[in-house]
Amino acid sequence: MQARAQAVAPVAGDLSARTAYAESERHALVSPLVLEEWMPAFLAQLAAPGTQLVRATNGDGSPLRYLFDPERESFAEFLVDGESWTVRQGGPVALWDDVERSLVAWRDAGAPEIHSVRLRVTPASHQCWIDRAPSLRWEHRIT
Repeated sequence: MQARAQAVAPVAGDLSARTAYAESERHALVSPLVLEEWMPAFLAQLAAPGTQLVRATNGDGSPLRYLFDPERESFAEFLVDGESWTVRQGGPVALWDDVERSLVAWRDAGAPEIHSVRLRVTPASHQCWIDRAPSLRWEHRIT
């Protein structure tokens, strides 16, 4: 849990201006709405630390979802298209690609619960993994 002094300032301002220049656009394999659930949101933070989920609505009331990583100046914008979503990404890191890869691997592993997550803390890094799922492994180096 972060102390108030460590809390990140929420992304604010004109979101459409922040996402105006996307380098890629594609069909999302996973709906960004899964990030409303605890375990997928936890996995998203492991896959893309420092990323913020921003919820908004379009002028017609349709939902908009964004991922922003202000430090790495990257974003993912989600546009609903009937029952599916399109993801537009920009910046040096394809945020949704990283998150989606983890969510698909988690789903393919049978959607294990939080009790299967392991953590190792060393002076150099924090390592997290999910038992019996080799593709679900993250290492965050301490700088």
